[in-house]
Amino acid sequence: MDRKLLLMIALVGSQLALGQTLSKRAKRVGPVQPDNGGSCDTTAWQLVFQDEFDGDQLDTEKWRTWFPYSDDGSDNCQGCRIMGTSNTIFRDDLVSVKDGTLRLGVRANPNEWFGLKKEHEGSMVHTKHARFTYGRFEVRCKIPSGAGLWPAFWGFGGETEIDVFEFCGEQPGLFKGALHRWGKPKFSTNGRKRMEDLSKDFHTYVVEWEPDGISWFIDGELVQYRGRFVDKRGRPLPACDRPKGENFTAPYFARGEDGISVILDLAVSEPKGFCRGPKGPMTWPEGTSLDVDHVRVYQRRSQLTGR
Repeated sequence: MDRKLLLMIALVGSQLALGQTLSKRAKRVGPVQPDNGGSCDTTAWQLVFQDEFDGDQLDTEKWRTWFPYSDDGSDNCQGCRIMGTSNTIFRDDLVSVKDGTLRLGVRANPNEWFGLKKEHEGSMVHTKHARFTYGRFEVRCKIPSGAGLWPAFWGFGGETEIDVFEFCGEQPGLFKGALHRWGKPKFSTNGRKRMEDLSKDFHTYVVEWEPDGISWFIDGELVQYRGRFVDKRGRPLPACDRPKGENFTAPYFARGEDGISVILDLAVSEPKGFCRGPKGPMTWPEGTSLDVDHVRVYQRRSQLTGR
């Protein structure tokens, strides 16, 4: 093989390797954009949405119990009561309110929805009209434990998904929080933190979504942070007090033009889905549920007043 051909092969090989490196990097580091830097917004958080779940039934002026993906917002579509890789159909009768607590239940009951067969039934609530751009999203709840159970508190709208928490019932001490941008291509960042068994008691889970940073808290402790701007290695920069100039952007960061709805759900994972779901019907103790004490959403006073 002559020297020229060897050089050509080496060049192609180096280009392929470079392309693979850039492809991986592109998942964490987006294009450079102007960065105004600036100071933190320290105006007070103002309560703009809440449900303390008093009374004996769900407030249907605030919540619906399906994804409103049909043309008319009803549950008349395949994706209205089935979510991604879950092995679950969401049912209204598993949603209840009693003694100041919202209970999202689950059961093993093979059934189908619009021709899709699932082995379990779960439950969810989705804000009916309220959508939010930026804010502090808070829930106080007690997650369930059990193989394959998949409780989650999250926000979704446009291309933006913010997962305040997702747990797998077989690992109730492993917190998972994530950001997803559902454009083409899709971008995601996933974080996790090992903690105590969080299914033993109620805990308060919070995400603070600011224009340049998103922070996750459990019982007031910061457990995860992602920035809109990142360094050349994809490490998040602070949400404020950055020097003015140009910085790389995070391609997965929540879009400011997207308003998100608030969602709570309890599903069961497929065996090879998000969690290690059961390979057949499985039952949990009667009354197994995601128990919710309250949901509250706050926004900065400056966002509400324009100052």
